Amino acid sequence: MSAECYAAALSQPVFSTSSASANICNVGLMRHNELSEGIDVLDGNGNVVGSSKIAAKHAIMETAFTRVVLPMPIFVLPPIIMSYLEKLPFLQMNRRLLLPIHSLVCLATFSLSLPLAISLFPQMSQIEVSQLEPEIAMATNSKVVTYNKGFIILQGTHCSVLLKIK
Repeated sequence: MSAECYAAALSQPVFSTSSASANICNVGLMRHNELSEGIDVLDGNGNVVGSSKIAAKHAIMETAFTRVVLPMPIFVLPPIIMSYLEKLPFLQMNRRLLLPIHSLVCLATFSLSLPLAISLFPQMSQIEVSQLEPEIAMATNSKVVTYNKGFIILQGTHCSVLLKIK
């Protein structure tokens, strides 16, 4: 292996660590109000039982973990794929195609990794009432409540606003 390959291999953990740190900070800063105010938890019938700071912490941790996992395939797969593609005689003769092909490989990797990362946790997660605040436990007979992890969800008024714009 050449020195360039070693340098590239050693830079990947630096990029992934910095990306993970930035993503965790971003989620924490953008959703810090939820930690102080809580998020709505729903009983089995979909009725709001109360606002839980503990459920908010779980939702933010799930979202942060998703954001940490999301760029990992993008940091790993394109360099591996491109190292093989660059050795092909066709690309050896047509070096101008390297950038567009690299872009397509990154796009394909991101297109595959995004749904996988988002699907790590369900949009609507469940938590046992015994793990939440006492006032929520007293407000419901359910043993399990549901909360929205807070990733993008289009429903109700959001969809109608999008339809009006078009």
